[in-house]
This record gives sequence, structure tokens and C-alpha cells, in this order.
Amino acid sequence: MAPKKRPTNVVRSGNAGNSTKPTKEKEKDEAAKTDGPPRPPPLFPAGYKSPLTMLNEKCQKMGWERPTVETRPNRGSDPQTFTGFVILKKRVSKNVYNLDEVRLQPHTPLAIETSAEARHYAATYALFRFCSHLPMSMTLPPTIRPYWSTLTAEKAASPPHQAWEYDPDPFSAKKEVENRQSKKKEKEAAKEADEVGRGAGSNGRETPATREAAKGGGGVEWERAPEVKMASSLRETVEATVRKMMQQFPSAVLEASRDATATASTAPSGVSTPSLDLVSLKSQLTNLGFRITHITSALSALSAANARLHSSSSSTRDPLVLSLSILSPLEAAIEWLLLHLPEDDLPPRYRPSSSSADFITGASTTSGGKTALVKGWLVDKLVKQAGFPRKAVETILAEEQRESVALDLLGRRLCGWESDESGWGVDEYGAGWSGDETTEDERRITREEEIMALEAVLGERYEQISATESAVEIISETTADQIKLHILFDQDSPYPSPEYPTHTPSFYISSNTLPAYIRLHLHAQILRAFRDPERHDLTSVLESGSGGAILIMVEYLESTLTEVLETPPDVGEVTKYLIPKVEDVISSKPNAPVKRKHKQSRDTYTRKLPTAEEEEAVKKRQKGMLDDPTYAPMLSDRMKLPAWKERDNITKALESNRVLVVVGETGCGKSTQLPQFILDHEIEAGRGASTSIVVTQPRRVAAMGVAARVAQERLEDVDKSPGTVGYAIRGERKSSSDTRLLFCTTGVILRRLGSGDPDLLGVSHVVVDEAHERGVDTDLLICLLRDLLERNKTIKVILMSATINDYFNGCPSLTIPGFTHPVTDHYLEDVISEVRYKPQASRFGPRQTEEQKASIRAEFSKLNLDLDSQRALEILAASDRIDYGLVAAIIKHIVDNAKSTAGAILIFMPGVMEIRQCINELQSSSLGPVEIMALHANLSSAEQRTVFLPTAPRRKIVVATNVAETSVTIPDVIYVVDGGRVKETQYDADNGMQKLVECWTSRASGRQRRGRAGRTQPGQCYKLYTRRTENNSMPRFPIPEILRTPLEALFLQVKAMNEDTDVKEFLSKAIDPPKMDAINAAWQTLQDLGAVESEDHKSRLTALGRHMSMIPVDLRLAKMLVLGTIFKCLDPILTIAALLSSKPLFTSPMEKRDESKKARESFSWARSDLLTDVRAYDACMAVREKGGTHSAVRHFCEQNFISQTTVRDITSLRSDFLTALTSIGFIHPSQSEITKFSVHSKIDNLVKGVIVGGLYPRIARIAMPKAQFERVQQGAIQKDHEAKEVKMFDSSGRVFIHPTSVLFNESGFKSGYLTYFGKAETSKVFLRDATEVPLYGLLLFGGGITINHWAGGIMIGKDGFVKLRAGTRIGVLCSQLRRLLDAQLAEQIESPHGIDMSGHEEVIGAMMALLQRDGLSL
Repeated sequence: MAPKKRPTNVVRSGNAGNSTKPTKEKEKDEAAKTDGPPRPPPLFPAGYKSPLTMLNEKCQKMGWERPTVETRPNRGSDPQTFTGFVILKKRVSKNVYNLDEVRLQPHTPLAIETSAEARHYAATYALFRFCSHLPMSMTLPPTIRPYWSTLTAEKAASPPHQAWEYDPDPFSAKKEVENRQSKKKEKEAAKEADEVGRGAGSNGRETPATREAAKGGGGVEWERAPEVKMASSLRETVEATVRKMMQQFPSAVLEASRDATATASTAPSGVSTPSLDLVSLKSQLTNLGFRITHITSALSALSAANARLHSSSSSTRDPLVLSLSILSPLEAAIEWLLLHLPEDDLPPRYRPSSSSADFITGASTTSGGKTALVKGWLVDKLVKQAGFPRKAVETILAEEQRESVALDLLGRRLCGWESDESGWGVDEYGAGWSGDETTEDERRITREEEIMALEAVLGERYEQISATESAVEIISETTADQIKLHILFDQDSPYPSPEYPTHTPSFYISSNTLPAYIRLHLHAQILRAFRDPERHDLTSVLESGSGGAILIMVEYLESTLTEVLETPPDVGEVTKYLIPKVEDVISSKPNAPVKRKHKQSRDTYTRKLPTAEEEEAVKKRQKGMLDDPTYAPMLSDRMKLPAWKERDNITKALESNRVLVVVGETGCGKSTQLPQFILDHEIEAGRGASTSIVVTQPRRVAAMGVAARVAQERLEDVDKSPGTVGYAIRGERKSSSDTRLLFCTTGVILRRLGSGDPDLLGVSHVVVDEAHERGVDTDLLICLLRDLLERNKTIKVILMSATINDYFNGCPSLTIPGFTHPVTDHYLEDVISEVRYKPQASRFGPRQTEEQKASIRAEFSKLNLDLDSQRALEILAASDRIDYGLVAAIIKHIVDNAKSTAGAILIFMPGVMEIRQCINELQSSSLGPVEIMALHANLSSAEQRTVFLPTAPRRKIVVATNVAETSVTIPDVIYVVDGGRVKETQYDADNGMQKLVECWTSRASGRQRRGRAGRTQPGQCYKLYTRRTENNSMPRFPIPEILRTPLEALFLQVKAMNEDTDVKEFLSKAIDPPKMDAINAAWQTLQDLGAVESEDHKSRLTALGRHMSMIPVDLRLAKMLVLGTIFKCLDPILTIAALLSSKPLFTSPMEKRDESKKARESFSWARSDLLTDVRAYDACMAVREKGGTHSAVRHFCEQNFISQTTVRDITSLRSDFLTALTSIGFIHPSQSEITKFSVHSKIDNLVKGVIVGGLYPRIARIAMPKAQFERVQQGAIQKDHEAKEVKMFDSSGRVFIHPTSVLFNESGFKSGYLTYFGKAETSKVFLRDATEVPLYGLLLFGGGITINHWAGGIMIGKDGFVKLRAGTRIGVLCSQLRRLLDAQLAEQIESPHGIDMSGHEEVIGAMMALLQRDGLSL
């Protein structure tokens, strides 16, 4: 094959073709150039960049796209001049077509001679708009500079509101202007709404709806809001439930929305009835589009309710009275109309959009084939076009599916004709048409003649829709409604025939504007007219069988339509034979009375006045103790304590004062001796039988330990047979009728104060021990005791503190010196060289700057330590964790250097987990014969008592939390090892929950720990921190818990004790009153959780709030647990509550991050991180339940990157939460009970709704990108979005899904909102533990609902961040369901059956139906 010819412009190699000699082609080109017109002179001098070039460069530097510069001639200019404009472009995303544009055009059009020059002037104008702050004038060509100076003068003279025009970022300026214009439009819309709703607050009260209307009922935000849908079948169910339950719980409205002003139950009798401005209300309702007749009915009902509201005999059984007490008259009228009018008779603004109303029947060939499809189509037709109720249609079609026959039967049932109706009854209808061939021909001919007559008479008003159906337009001069009469001439309709004189033409009436109940009323009127014996003209038509009935029906409709529209019928009367009345349903199912648990009476706590015999018995018992030979050594030991010297001073002070503060140092004996001083003194004074002393301790172990010691000193055994001494802790009580001295935890006495005994009747003395620790419970008790002293004039209060005495002003104070043996301190720098311990530098500790490292190194270099010890000190000082190896080394040093095997060692650790790790480390060390035991609050009473028993000949080592700091004295301790760390409850602002945080203990606590070593003999204290750490990092005193924890739990506790308390005023009396910001934030949290009724701090708890107050866990988790139990999805909620209280379930090793992510995604479920983790936990438990060994479970966890430790923690926490629910009687602790309350666990939307209830207001709005379509052969299909195109916003701004979330790559969100647990800011603000939520989850479990009665929208929460487009009717129904649920909870709160709603599930069933498919039909 011959080679291809090389192109002429391609050379082989070298310099061929690069010669400077002119070729023929070049000569031709030069000649062509010299032959053309001369080039124009340059616009600008050499050396200057043109404005167009400068604009392009500037845009490139700013990262914008190349600008578009265009010119156009000025119209009418002579000679012709040109102006121009510039379009700046900026990419919004990586998509090259997704551009943000700004058009910059001079206000006064340019008038430049040429188009080329105009381009440069336009470029200059654009440059000035965003570079006027830069000195660019001298860089411009000389001919352009004057224009720049002109623009500078215009800027100087411009008003302030035009400053945005010269913003360096024109894109942000454009957005600012658009926002301003949007707000202006919203204000205009609000003004219009205000004009419509003027007078809405005619009762002098601003309502949430009027406030929202003032913000603007419509606008861009409402247009972007997701739409809530409610299927017609569900709406009917919910409406029936609301109407039924409102009669059972009519006070639900008042209970859920109590107002601080006078209400139906608090208005004084005899007050004159304020008159309603009925004229104004009528005008406003007319403007809103309601029918005059309906307005008249509403105003009549409103007037009557207003009179009852302000009468002395006002009834709280009337829902309208209750609504009027909390809403403005206009809102109450609108709500009444929305609940009593059919949806299709509402004004257009209150109807759902077509997308939420016109649902297509879900029939398929797989579920019934062609028959099911036909039946579904017929149901839709008879419901939507003919207007019959769906249930009535489905009842008829279950037996008869011929369209004309079904219509006839429905019409007869509409009139109430069932049987014995002279041939007109449903039961008398027969089988329909059954004539022979001759009569069939006669009927066909008669029908054709009648159709021809209709076409001739009616003309275009007659329309043939199909072979068997035709329609006639009904015309009336009094209405603009479009109405049609539809006639069916199919094979099954007998009309016309003389053999069927009781069969009218099969017909129905349709209209897009006329309500269904009015059309059904007209339908029934036509049928009754044909049966009326006085209307011979009608009856004869049917009897003759010659046709002509249709024209008479048209005339009848047109003649009666006006009267019907002016006085529309009652809806219930129209459909009374199709749908049973709510009253009938209620009367047929009487509500069984709920058994109520009687509250404990105050008299239960009242101790009757003692008799002389009882007083004598007490003295005899006291004498028996004093005469016992074994009492003398006990008394001798007591007399050695410093407190004994103050015995007389204490009793004398209490004789003349009701409040006493005792300040005692560690070891003085105040905890054990002072209560005995009081008891002995009262017995000697002859008041022993009436004496009842309650001593509070902050911890269980202290209450039990001190009680045991005091009982021992009084020759009693509190565990075997309690005598004068007893104790009470949660879940355990040891006392008898002889008990005069009761030790209890602070929580026990708080529960007594809140459960029917607010005055502590029968109690003579309250002793508050360890008041200096400043726990929330202690501070609360002190506040309550202050108020109690005013009510109970006989009780006396003694406060015992180790440090401070400023609780009560003006009360006497006694100081008891401490008694401890000398204790030698050993700081870390003192022993590090002796133990020769070499720590490993931690990779996870806090990072230090070089300056900090140098400062520490310089300070330690002054200690004269060897390099290894100095290096060890530097590593230990830089760590923020306890080094268990160091603890073991210190213990070994103590054991090896101790002079004898006697003497216990007490080690202080911050928490239970640290105790376990420490014990494991000690057990792996060679310490010789030792007995290692733990001491913390989670141990049982028996386990805690073991630490007080001797262990000789083995040395006792006790590893304890801070419970061993005060009150508890382990007699044989002579060595203390202080880790210097403590776990405090702190508020985590990122996720809004309380968490235990490990931090440095206070120096005051350090002194308490040190004192434990010198109680019985000289001791030694080894401190695992340096003197530098003690001075620089440890605070002097602990911060009061009330100042470092969220207050909502405290508020709930106060309200549970007395619901009328003003918590704001109450806490202002606290020793350290919290800041107002903290108080307001806590109250807002309670409002968001639905625990209180309103913004007023005096408002009461809701029923849900009362349930939550009884569960001793975080409030958010408490709400989840309550809702999970009520809605019977408890099992996954227990797991979720445990997950939110634990470390992450999935591990993510750095080297296997992608594998870990895939493992978690394999459990992905329901667009929820939490439900994904629930599924993974359940899978792990399934392996165990199937008989899997421990190694099989471990292999499953390792294979799926699941943390076994977290699985154990979740299992333990689930048990704890279940115990909390059991302890207050909600459920019984059995697996069958959990199964019973978990039957709905598989309904994902229900579980998500409960999650929303606990996490609200942590809600993020999902902003989906605009829909994009691509052309395909069949048309166009919508393109899938990318996850990065989906934007999310919470109330504070833009947020992002965390990369570890299973939602990170999700782009198909449906609801428009998601909830999250945690939020953290690193490179961006990331959300963790996110869950897409159903809209009805927000409506039913989110914040308070504010209904915009004018615009037809719903706002959730006080800030209005969550907005939903919905028919106002939907908002009203959801609001009523929430009120009714709270009413049911209020009824169940005292039920002995806990919160088992069996037999009371109508409201719960309606809520679940809405949640299951988010408003769509099931």
C-alpha cells in the first residue's frame, strides 16, 4: 500500500520552513494587508492597560468567572451614542452552569460616541462598583480618569441606604438587597393580614397567631416550607377521634394552654359579661371567605359561649368556652368553623392543596387484579365527584359494584329509606333492570328521545360525557358556583319503565366549588320530591315510563338552589343515615371509670401526741442503755471527740434558736455525735417520745455508714433490729416505731417534701450534714427549709459544714475544732525518685506549647532530681489521665516500706471505671498478702459494709470514689493515695445534656481526703500530683453544682413539689442564685420538651412533665422513655437512650477507616444514625441469644468494628432505665412486659417521632436543590441530586452532616427536616447522630404549635424556625390531638396501672395512623 501524501504544511525536521526569506505566500499576505483600509488609532496611549483588561484581571484574581460586557445604542440619540452594562459571574458550586450573577449598569445611561469606547466605560463603572476603596484612578488611561472622578463624587453624595452599591463583594450586596426586598414583601403581606385580622386581640391579649401574623403570614420562607399532607380517610378518622374525645376530656384545651389571666375556672363570679364586637367579627370572617350562614352560626355559638364564660355557673365541660378563654374571639371563631365545617365548604385558603388532597387509590393487579382497579376507581368517583362519604361508599360497594345501582342505593340510604318504604327502600330495590327484548327496545328508544329533547331545550348546557353518562349544567343567578347534574343511562338502570315506578334516573351532582354536603342535600331533595304524593307531575312521569324526568330535575334544582345556599342544612342532618353520630358512638361504648390511687395523706406523717406511758417507755429504754456495762467504753470513746466538749453549748443554742449552724473540722465527730446530743437532751427534758430527728447525707454509703456507727454507739444493730436509730435510702429502709433518729439521703427527704408532706409534720429536727459540698439537692433542701420554717413553727434546723457558715443570716454559729493525728504529705516530686517509675508519654494528652514545656522543665530542674525522675515528672505533669502504673508503684512502695502489716490503704479514684482499672493493675502487681476492695455508690448495701470489716492478717486496700471523703470513716486507714481527680456533673453545651466530666478536685476536697489518714493514728498521704499542679490547677473550693449544671431538672423537681411555685423567685433565694440567662434557658428547655404549660414561671406542669419528673434520668431521655412506653415502642427507645448516654458504638481505627464506615453502612436503616446503631446492637444481641459463645460475639463485633465495651455499657444502661421505669410503677420488670410495650417497635416513623420528642429543638432544615431534568426517548426525567448539593441549616446557620454518619452521602431526603443529638465545630459545623424525621413527628412531638389562621401555615416552637405548609384544619387537628394526649396522661398519672393505655387508645391510634406513612393513607 502506497504511503499517504504528506500535507504541505508539515516538514520533515530541522529548520525547514523557518527561513526568513519571503515566500510567495508571505508576499501575497503582505500585499493583501496593504490593500485593506487603514487600522484605527489605539483608544488609549501605549503603556496603559485598558479598563476591560483590568476588569478581566480583577475578576480572575477574585476567583470569579470572566465577565460579560455588552453595549447597546441609546434610543432617540442624535447623533447616535452608546451605553453599556457588565454582568459579573461567580460559581456557586463546581457545576459550571450553577452561577450567581450580578448586573452592573450605570444609573444614568452612558452617552459614548462608539460602541468600542462604551465597552471600556462600562468596564470602568463595574470596576468602581467593587473597587472604589482602592487607589486605582492613576492606573487608568488619562481619558477615563475624569469618569472615575465623576463616579467618586456620586458616591460621596449618595445617601447611606445606597452604601450597598459600593460593597467590595457585589454578590453578597445583591443577596442583602434581595433579603431586604423579601422582608418588605413579608411586611406588606403582614399588613394585609393585620387588616383582615384587626381586632383579633379584642380581648386585650396578644396571641401566638397574631404575633406570627405580624411577622408575615406568607413570604419566601412559607413557600419553601415542606407541605404536610393528610389523606381524607385519615382526616375522617382523626376528626371523629377529636370530636369523641373532646366530649370525654373537654378541659383538655384549658389544661394544655392555661393562661395566667382569668379563665373559665378562675374568673370571679358576678363579673359583667364583656360584649363581643360581632359586627367586626362578621366583617373579618366574611373577608376570609366563609359563608354568611356559617358565620351567623359561629357568632351565635360564640356569643352563647362568651356569656357562659363570664357567668358564675360557667361550665368547663364546653370546649368552645375553653377555647374562648385562651384564644382571641376571631381565632376561636375560626377554630370552631374549621372543626365544624366540611373541608370542601371552607374558603380556599383553608383547604389543602391538590397535591395533598387528591390521593390516588392504591389498588394493583397483584392485590385484586382488574376488579380491584375498577372498584378503586369507582370509590374515588363516588367520593370525590358525587360527594358521598367514603365509608358509606365502601359499605355499598362491598355488595354491589354496578355503578348506577350503587348510586341508587346510596341515594336511598341518604334519605334514610331502608325497608318498608313502598318500594323505595334499599332492601326493596331488587336486582335492577331485568326486562325482555321488547321492553329493552322501548327503554332504549325512550332514552334516545329524552336525550334529543334535552339537546334541543338546553343546547350547549347539555354534554355527552360517555356512551352511558351525560351532564347538564345548572345555572343560577345568585351563585357563581359551577354545578352539573350527571345522568347514567347504563344497562343496569331501570329508568324509564312503567314496571319500575320507584326508580328515578341514576344521577349525582358534581361541583368544584359547592360543598359535598350541600350537593347531597340537593340529591336527597330530588328523590323526596319524586316520592312526594302531592307532586303528581313527578310521580306520574315515573309511573308512565315515557321519560321527561331529567328536565324536571334540572328545573327543580335551579328553583331550589338559591334557597339552599342562603340557608344551608346542618351537615349532621344531611349525613345522619350514612354516618353514625359521635354521640351515638360514645353512648354505645361507655368509658370505664379509671381507678385512681389515693395520694398519701398528710396525716400519715403526723405523729400523735405521746402519752405518759410512751414517754416513760422512752426514758426506760434510755436508762437501760446507760446502765449496760458495754456502754461505758463506748461513752469513753465518744467523750474523747472534740464535739463532746460543745455538747452543752449545742443543746443550749437549740433551746433558744430554731436554726443553728455548726462548723466542724474533719474528725471532730459532728456527724455521729450532734444528733445524739439532741436526742439525749430531748429525752432528759421529757420530750423523747415526740422527738423525731432526720439527718440528711449526700450519699447512700454515708447514710448507712453513719447510721451503723451511731447505732453501735447506742448498743443497737440497725440492720438486724432497728431501734432508736434507722436509715432510709432509695429502695431500702431500716426503721421501726421506736426510731427517733433517722439517717437518710437528701433525695429521700426531698421526695417526702414533694409527695404530700411539704411541712414535714411530726419531724422535730432536721440536720443537714455536709452542707459545704453544695450539691444541687442540698441547696434545694436548704431553700425549702427556709420557707418551711415559716409554716411549721415547731421544727428546728441544724446545718453542719466543714468550712462555711453563711447559709442563714442572724442565726448562731458554733465552731468545733478538728481532731486528727498528724499526717505527712508526700507530693509526686517527693516520691518519684524513690519509686523509680518510668511513665510512657501519652499520645492523647493535651498538647503543650514549647513555652509551656520550657516553663515546666525549668521549674522541675530546681528540685535537684536526677534526669530520669525529672523526665518522669514532665510526662506525668503533661498528662490529664490517671497513670495506673504509677498508682501500683506507689502502693508497692508503701507496702515495701511499711513497718508492719497493719494499716489500711485508701486510694481515691474519680469513677467506677477508673476503680476497676486500678484494681486490675494492683492485682497484676506483686503486693503480697492484701485484700483489695471497691467502695462506690453503685454497690449494694452489703458490699459497701465489707470495707469496714477487718481483714487481718492481710492488708486492706480500698479503692474508692469521693464517697469516702466525708462522713465515712474506715477505722484502720493510715495511708491515703490521692489521685487528685474527681468526676463532676457538668453541662455539655454542644449537645445540651448533663455529663460526668473528669477534672481536678478542689483543694478543700484534698484536705478532706488527707484527713482520712489521721483519724485514728498518725498517717501518710501520697498525692499523685505536684505542688505546682495544686497551686495552679486546683480551685480553692468546689463550684456549687447549681452554678455548673443545667437547671431544668431542678425546676422540674421544684414544680413537682408545688406546681404553683414561681421557680424564678424561689431560686433567687438560693445560697448562690443562678444567672438569669441560665434560668431562662432552663425554662425554655422545659417548654420545648412540653413539660410546662406556658412561658410564665408560675405555670404548672403538664401531665407529661409530671411523668418525666418521676424518672431519675436526664429529662430528654425521660421524655423518650415515657413516650416509648405510651406508644409501645419501648425496646428500641431503651437502646437509643442508652446509645445517647454511651461512647460511640462503632470504632474507627485510623488505618481501617473506610472498612469501618462500610461496616456501619451495612446496618444502615431508615435514614437514621440512631436506628442504624439500634439495628447493629440488636444484631449483636441476636448472636448471643442464638447460643453464640463469648468468642463468637467477640468475632462478630471485631468483624463489624463494634465496640464490645460499648455493647456492655448499653446493655447495663438499658437495665438501669428499665429499673427506673419499674421503680415508679410504670411497668413490671419482666421480659413479657417489655414485649407488651414494644409491639409497635417496627414502625420506624413512630420511633423517629419519639426521638424528635426527646431531641427537640435540635432540628435542622434540609434545603434541596432545584429540580433538574434530562431528556430521554420517552420525554424528560428528573435527575438525581448529589449529596453535596443538599444544604442544611439549623437555627444558628449552615451545618453539615458528619462524614461518619450514614446520611453523609444521602441525597434523597423526603421530609425536609432532620433531628440530631450532637453538634461540633471543627473545619465546619458538623451534626452527629442525625435522623430524618417525619413531618407528623414534628407536629405531634415537637415544640408548641402556632397556627397561622390567616395564611394557612404552621409554626413549631417559639422561634418559628420550623415552618410547615399545611391546611389550617391539619394544624387544629394536630393541636387537639396533643391536648387530648396530655389529658389522657393526666388521667393515668395516678392510675395503679402505670401508663398502660389499654382501653384508652383512640388518641394514640390516631397519632400512630398519621405517623405510619406521614399522613398518607395506609
